[in-house]
Amino acid sequence: MQGIDFDRCLRGFLVSASSDPIIRQIKDTVDIVSLVGQYLQVHRIGNRFKALCPFHDDRNPSLDINPQRQSFKCWACGAGGDCIEFVRLYERVDFPEAIRILADRLGIRLPERKPGVKSASAAAEGLSKSDLYRALEWVAGFYRSALDQETGALEYLAERGLSPSVVEQFALGYSPADSGRIKTAALRAGFSAEVLVESGVLAEAEGRTYDRFHDRLMFPIHDSLGRTVGFGGRVLPARDRALAEQGRRVGKYVNSPETSIFHKRKLLYAADLARNAARTAREVVVMEGYTDVMAAHQAGIANVVGTLGTALGDEHLPALRQMADRVVLVFDGDEAGQKAAERCLEIFLGHPVDLALVSLPGGADPCDFLLEHGADAFRAELAGAKDPLSFAIDRIESRYDLRNSEQARQAVQWILSIFAKAPRTGRDGIGVKMAMALDRLSFRLRIPVAELQREWNRHRKEATRRETRRDQTIDVTHVKFEGDPDPDPLEREFVELLLNNPELVAQVISRVLAAELRHPTLRMITQAIYDTHRSGEFPDFGNVVERLEPEVRAFAERVMDWIDTGPMPEGVVPAGGEERLKGILAQFDRRSLQMRLDDLRRALAETDAAEDPETHDSIRQEIRRLLARGMPPLGSTFSKPL
Repeated sequence: MQGIDFDRCLRGFLVSASSDPIIRQIKDTVDIVSLVGQYLQVHRIGNRFKALCPFHDDRNPSLDINPQRQSFKCWACGAGGDCIEFVRLYERVDFPEAIRILADRLGIRLPERKPGVKSASAAAEGLSKSDLYRALEWVAGFYRSALDQETGALEYLAERGLSPSVVEQFALGYSPADSGRIKTAALRAGFSAEVLVESGVLAEAEGRTYDRFHDRLMFPIHDSLGRTVGFGGRVLPARDRALAEQGRRVGKYVNSPETSIFHKRKLLYAADLARNAARTAREVVVMEGYTDVMAAHQAGIANVVGTLGTALGDEHLPALRQMADRVVLVFDGDEAGQKAAERCLEIFLGHPVDLALVSLPGGADPCDFLLEHGADAFRAELAGAKDPLSFAIDRIESRYDLRNSEQARQAVQWILSIFAKAPRTGRDGIGVKMAMALDRLSFRLRIPVAELQREWNRHRKEATRRETRRDQTIDVTHVKFEGDPDPDPLEREFVELLLNNPELVAQVISRVLAAELRHPTLRMITQAIYDTHRSGEFPDFGNVVERLEPEVRAFAERVMDWIDTGPMPEGVVPAGGEERLKGILAQFDRRSLQMRLDDLRRALAETDAAEDPETHDSIRQEIRRLLARGMPPLGSTFSKPL
């Protein structure tokens, strides 16, 4: 139906979203837990499901997925809604495009439009993501068909020890030497040159278009849902040698350019194939080469992913953390591999990631190691993965002449400067591990452990000051201290209690999240208290304020003085810290209960008892169950009987 304004048509359907049959069908068909689970690592906690929120830098799972209401909600950043809203936010698309993505996945027919033809409303915005997904899926099929006729590519794969079954599993293909063939075939299939250019398949030069990957072995790159989003193309050794003889050099690999759906520094090769295995193993293994990853999967080690011709970086971390709790990095055993491991240490230690490292012996790459030694030997290497502290200590023993006192001190500066970047949250036992590492360093370097401890503390405080300045140049600008709302008495007493009784922090850190506090400045102080505790330092006022900007520090000092220290009436004994804490925690529990009940009452009001009696009854029963646990405080909106 050429020329149809699909976006306008679809928006017309959405005048009454709740009654539109397409949207109702999507909402009735999609299970919100399964949908989010396709994107994120979801954990079940009782009758709730939680995940790391992908819409902010989430250090502790703060995304709630509610199967009863078929909704999601992040209590830290405020993102929330139904299945359509989740796709809209995660995929960064508008509402009609989110409908398209879900409809495609469910096999629901929408008004047709010719592939590659833009509607009037889409003309200014470019092709939709759905257009690119469809085009790239066709391109991947075109390359797959071409591989069967390319004996040189098939021989290369056989030489690398890759079986036909794993070649099929990874959907490898070949881009013909005639760079015009794909354009002709695409036009015949209904795809315009424009969509192939925007998807990165065709390149433009001097007014003409050509296949940017021509005469290369093709590795399709998929996102975590298995959709083709780009390609990696490898020149075959025979062609590389022939070009070299002519004095011409080409890159061994060529990747798709950045597009609206292909972001090289965020994607991981084989993430779609490794996701389930990684979640089962609670561990994801990261390698650097396409064929390395394929060899591991061929050997039955399926929780393996790779980078796309780039070094691991900060932008890969969200995808890795959504796959598994533990990340194992595998590096070649040569010097280049060791230096790459060092760079990764500096990146990963700044984040709450359970990290381990493997250096393969003999300088072998993973593909060669697997072919020569087999899967069991490779699994043994993975089992012997070293934690970052052990790896770094082994590294300095090979990098520095520790018999030389000056080099020994340089080694100390290097290792402590790296580990001062270890996260202030999430890494249980980091204090004990670091103490053990300092003991080992002291023995190996013949430097007193007390001196190493002082140097460690200096590096850590410098790193903390840098981190605090960086983070709060963003956060504090949004906080107008004079204009803050009046502190809630409960929150004020809670923060005052922690500042005056730091020994109680360990009891509350898992009971009351910093994000639960409504007052922005009190929330920042609470986060600093928790960060201090998690870093292994005692969270007394002196250590906490080092993490705060001057304005927030002054506010914290006033909080310290809020407690009434005047004389008590005769015979009255002030409550101790433990007793006060019990009362405060009980009030937080009541407040959380009231918020939950408020959410359920709103859900009940939005649910039609005649149209969806099962959901309506389940919400009523949940409200009754919560009320039976204990009535919320006076002033609750639940004063009316059900």
